[in-house]
Amino acid sequence: MTDQFLAEQHTWILFRNSQSDEADSWVMLTRDGEIVPIPGEKILHTSRPRVGIDISTPRELNIANPFSLKCDNGIAYITNERVIYLPARPSEGFKSFFTPVLNFTDTHVHSSWIGPWSWGGTVRPVPGGGIPAHIPRVEVKFTFRDGGHSDFQTKFEWLKERLHHAQELGLAPGQNLEPPPPYEPGPVGSPTGGAGVGAHQQQQPPPPAPNEPPPDYEQAQSQAVTMRLEERMREEAERQ
Repeated sequence: MTDQFLAEQHTWILFRNSQSDEADSWVMLTRDGEIVPIPGEKILHTSRPRVGIDISTPRELNIANPFSLKCDNGIAYITNERVIYLPARPSEGFKSFFTPVLNFTDTHVHSSWIGPWSWGGTVRPVPGGGIPAHIPRVEVKFTFRDGGHSDFQTKFEWLKERLHHAQELGLAPGQNLEPPPPYEPGPVGSPTGGAGVGAHQQQQPPPPAPNEPPPDYEQAQSQAVTMRLEERMREEAERQ
């Protein structure tokens, strides 16, 4: 029962930290338009201004109702967990876009003889992110009108490699991706000198789970069910 409670509480925390007033956006912003980070999140790179974004359904999917969205001016961010895009002038139809870093695949740079450089790839949409559930993947392209595509690509590829490495080690995405400092044993008998009897005596038992669910628990549970249903629909669409 305790494990189930912790899992449900984790779902609630994710919901609360991703909840937004907009049904089609999971990027929470302050009144000044600044990104509200999720727990443990840090912005690693901010693009130059005048970055465009183009989101479209891959042609090979042959979907009757394809999805497309385009914005010519905004800023792209790379955090230790997400790629985020904020348009310079948000509208009712488009206020923000984000995807987890590891949801990006087949990334590449595209050059043009007469136009700006672009970078993008294939993205698996997140549940509740505003992209219809019958679309299993979309193509996302960022166009860097003031340059900076190389710095963006370099930071992204570095981060993706570190996240894959962290995943292999069983670390959560928000955890520190840097290796821990080397272990330095202290003198024999000191508190830092290994796992002696004294060290075991100092361990504290874990706090008991609360008896009551957190506020908005039922709403979070309903949201979690909807997210799982959308993810299942997307998986079925991918198999077709």
